Order: sequence, then C-alpha cells, then structure tokens
Amino acid sequence: MVTVTIDGKSIQVETGTTVMEAARDLGIEIPHLCYHPELSASGGCRLCIVEVEGRAGLEPSCQLACADGQVVRTQSKRLSQMRREVIDLFVSDHPLDCVICDKAGACLLQKYAYEYGVSETSYDLEVSRSLFQDDNPFFLRDHKYCILCGRCVRVCNEVIGADAIELAGRGFESHVATPFDGPMIDSSCIFCGSCVQVCPTAALMPVSRRGKGREWDLDRIKTICGYCGVGCQVEYALKDSRILYAQATPDAPVNGEFLCTKGRYGWDFATHPERLTTPMIRRDMAYELGLTDEPWHLPDASPLAVQQPKIEDSFVPVGWDTALDLVAQKLADTVKENGPDSIMGLASARCTNEENYVFQKFMRAGIGTNNLDHCARL
Repeated sequence: MVTVTIDGKSIQVETGTTVMEAARDLGIEIPHLCYHPELSASGGCRLCIVEVEGRAGLEPSCQLACADGQVVRTQSKRLSQMRREVIDLFVSDHPLDCVICDKAGACLLQKYAYEYGVSETSYDLEVSRSLFQDDNPFFLRDHKYCILCGRCVRVCNEVIGADAIELAGRGFESHVATPFDGPMIDSSCIFCGSCVQVCPTAALMPVSRRGKGREWDLDRIKTICGYCGVGCQVEYALKDSRILYAQATPDAPVNGEFLCTKGRYGWDFATHPERLTTPMIRRDMAYELGLTDEPWHLPDASPLAVQQPKIEDSFVPVGWDTALDLVAQKLADTVKENGPDSIMGLASARCTNEENYVFQKFMRAGIGTNNLDHCARL
C-alpha cells in the first residue's frame, strides 16, 4: 500500500494504482476524453494532466502510478491554461454545431469546452474527416465528430475481442477504420454496440436515436434484460413513451457498461406495429358471451395456412377485466374437470425476469402444476 495526497486529501491505495483511479476513489474528477475505467490507459488526449510536487513537467494522471508520499494537484491556473489549449486544438478539427447535435448534453468534449470557456477555436478551423457511414441497421459512424480518442478501438479489442476496427492513417488523415475502409458488415464486428457506449462524442450514434431530440428531452427507465438468465441491467431512453435506444450504466452490478447485441438492440418488438396491445377473444367465443352479434365458426383451413392473415377476421378486442375473468373461469373449469396437470404454461422471453417469476409462481402455487416451459431461444 502507498499513501498519496491529491488536492489536500490523503488516501491509501494498492501499489500500481494510477492517480486517476485514486482521484476517482476520493470523488475528485479529473477531466478526460480518452480515459475509460474499463479500458487500458492510452494517455492520448492529455486532458487529464496533473501537477506533481517536485516535478517540473505535467503528467497524464491516467498513466501515472501513485507513489508513497506523492503530492498531486489536479487544479491550478497552469493546468487550466494547458487544458484550455488542448480543448482549443480539439475543436479546431471538430464541428461546433452543438445547437443541432443529437449528443448535446451527453458529449464530453462539449462538457469540457463549456467548463473551460472554449466557445470557438483560435486556430484555423479545418474539419479533416468528412466520411459519414450508414452501412448497418444499428449505429451510424460520423467521422467529422471523431476526436481519435481510441475508446472504440480499445473496447473492441480488449473487452469484446472482435478487433473489427483500428486507427488508420497519419496526421489529418487519421481515422477509425474497418479493414480497407469496407462496410462494417464485412468486418469481424458482432454489432454489440459497445463502441457506441464508450464514444464520448457524436461520432458513433444509434440509428434509432438520430433526430429524435436532445439528451435532456429523454426519460430514463432501468430494468433487467429478459433475453437470458445473466440478469444484465439495461437502461432505456424514451421520448414520448417510445424507446429510442438502450444502453448499460456504469453501476450495473452484473454487466457494468456493456451489453450483448440482443440486450442493446433487441427491443424493437416493444414498438412494433403488429404488437398486440389489447386482449383478443376468438369470434365464436365472443358471440357465445354476447360480445358480438355476428355468429362465426372456425374455418376449415388452418389460419396458419393463410398468407398475411388479419387478426380482426378471427378475433374481437375486449377489455382486460373481461379477458381475465374469461381465462380464470376456463382455467378453473379445466382444473376441476381434468386436474391441474391438464394445464401447461409457456412463459415468454419477451417478459422481464420478474414477470416470468410471477408467472411460474402462479402455475406452481396457483394452478398446482409443474408443466412449465420458457421460450428463451430467441
């Protein structure tokens, strides 16, 4: 263990802990763009520089190991001037169109430009990367917003292991590229969206997110992904009660900031136009219950043989109370006549873990049967 003092606060940390990590443990934020706690430190953006007592130069805190007795300052007039200069260099090659940018309110470059008072560049503005790639149904790649922090490259290599992208070119021609700059579908990308999760700017954005509002316009709801039994936490961003995109959160106990392809992009069924949003009763049963005046009989041909069948041809919409009363009565009659094992329950992988727990509890304790399965093969 070593003891280090940061901005007058002392802390004991394990040998090998960086100043950035120690500062985070103390609740001290050091500005950063290329640093991410789940990835290796690159030290590329130089925004996290700090002053170390006894050293003349400035050190990147993401790569600086704590030493016993070390005294560090994260804020000073000198540091502010240097960070302002770094941000000035970034915005000299970055569009200053925050007023119309979808990432406004969640962009780290915008955040630090505001904090350090950089409203425009003092250099000649020249956006060297203009490539816009909309080559897959999941996310957009808008290179003019890229700051070459390398987060996307490192997460693809270190966390996912896909190695689908890499930094290519030199100088103003540098950019994040797939092999031979080909379409993303032709690379080894598995479309997990982890690169989108860690991108600090609008260079990587969900397709479903584009043009749907600012970050402060969106509501957030956390839940548990229902696709498997791992129990990953997922946060949905909603506008007008419709899901725009899904992401993970740093405090998620199981998965941290990462999700698989299904967890991040497999939510479109919730807003699919063919999704049933009200209970439906077959027309012959609705006629028997007096819910419709039109008699109806099952057709000789199976409904499954009909191309693009219309649900209203065979079913009538009813209220929830009517549907639940009918199901309860039919289940009770069946159990009374044939016993509980004459009933079998099939749970849905589209439901949450909590909903499926309640369903199996109802089947086992309420109905009294263990005839239960789950369609978790999506």
